[in-house]
Amino acid sequence: MNKNIFFLAALSLAVAFTGCTKDFEDINTNPNEPAAVSPGFLLTSAQKSIMDRMNDSFWGSRRGMQLAQHWSSNQYSNESRYQFRTEVTNSAWAGFYSGPLQDLQQIIALNTDNPEDMAGYGSNGNQVAVAKLLQAWSFQMLTDAWGPIPMTQALQGVDNTTPAYDSQAAVYAGIMGLINDALASMDSGNGPQGDQVYGGDMGQWEKFANTLKLRVAMRMSDVDAAGAKSAGESALSGGMIIAANEDNAEFPYIDAAPNNNPVNEDYKTRNDFAASNTMVDWMTALNDPRMGVFFSANADGNFVGEVYGLDEANAALTPNDAVSQRGAAVLAGNFPGVFFDAAQTHFLCAEAAERGWSNTPLDAEGHYNAAVTLSMQWWGLTDADAINAYLGQADVAYSTAPGDWKQKIGSQKWAALHMQGHEAWAEVRRLDAPALNACADGHLGGDGSVPSRFEYPLDEQTLNASGYASGVSGLSGADALETKLWWDVN
Repeated sequence: MNKNIFFLAALSLAVAFTGCTKDFEDINTNPNEPAAVSPGFLLTSAQKSIMDRMNDSFWGSRRGMQLAQHWSSNQYSNESRYQFRTEVTNSAWAGFYSGPLQDLQQIIALNTDNPEDMAGYGSNGNQVAVAKLLQAWSFQMLTDAWGPIPMTQALQGVDNTTPAYDSQAAVYAGIMGLINDALASMDSGNGPQGDQVYGGDMGQWEKFANTLKLRVAMRMSDVDAAGAKSAGESALSGGMIIAANEDNAEFPYIDAAPNNNPVNEDYKTRNDFAASNTMVDWMTALNDPRMGVFFSANADGNFVGEVYGLDEANAALTPNDAVSQRGAAVLAGNFPGVFFDAAQTHFLCAEAAERGWSNTPLDAEGHYNAAVTLSMQWWGLTDADAINAYLGQADVAYSTAPGDWKQKIGSQKWAALHMQGHEAWAEVRRLDAPALNACADGHLGGDGSVPSRFEYPLDEQTLNASGYASGVSGLSGADALETKLWWDVN
């Protein structure tokens, strides 16, 4: 399948449908009211919708990339000071539930209720497996942003418009169940049509499933050590993981609108972000060769980060050419959206080795070195001598880098997760590394620390008061930015 064809008509009009007239006379069939959307179009739409949201200028850039302090604001900087727009919170929540999660649920329903009609779009089991894996990925991102969320009562449409919230422990159990269901559902039949990530290659989806399972296990390792160890070792046992960059789960954007990366589209008309001094200072101290790919030098030929957390007046004072802007690679229309990459896998394996989990292919140092190397290579830095020189520095080498293993792995993982802001934010919260900067001009929300979560959408408070109440009751504190999530115990 040509992964550069996104079925544009399907995404905007959903014009291809399955037949449904075999049991009815033609006179009883309304040709203007199709009975079901093709699952292939639903899958393409879901994959693109997820990545579009993760890379958009609000959920992706103003929240994920700034909370990770990879970027700072050139202007409109209130989000970097933790004042988050109500409408963005509302739209992100509603967008995931009514958009990709609902599309994926429809794929599951179609293949469960009408398996014979759906078999032409890939085996029923494989269609269901991929849909459940993408749901699992999305639910983890959502619960790690808010904490307790609707899951078991979600996606029922008009049958339940006020779903109760599940505790985050229950959501994590549900995510693990989706992954295990997906692995059990995979068969030797054709992969799903419309798959823009792996082109229907179920061997690659098996690697994705096990690697996602490893990430879910690691995220809960400080609150359920035994369960996490069991799940993580199971994920690693068969060797089917995303271990090389050719295994990466990526959504292939192209240069032309509307299928270019949203960062590129936003940059055509505005430039609200620059390199953060947090990241530039960290990379400068370590002579990190990725600096020139992540960012561009300023007018004087130097790499200078915009101060993080300036108020809007001060942020607007800095000329764009005085600080490092985002690099050409990340602003390109065809920069891919990343669901999962091999560098992240090896950092997880390094941590698994440090925690004493079995089945890791290498020791902690071997996986750490592999992770950094794969990150460099993915960003186009392929000079082995340069990579080895970087890894050989005292402050980078695993045996001599400062801090314990959490600080070593956490700091390098944070850098490797550039352009995956929400995941970088999650790992900073969990591993407490690296140390991020306080807002230079003071915070506007929370207690001044890096937020541990988002406050729930106002729409939920007004339209689903009972559900909202069940969510708040499952938190360790108030519905506030500083209330820590279930897995964040350090």
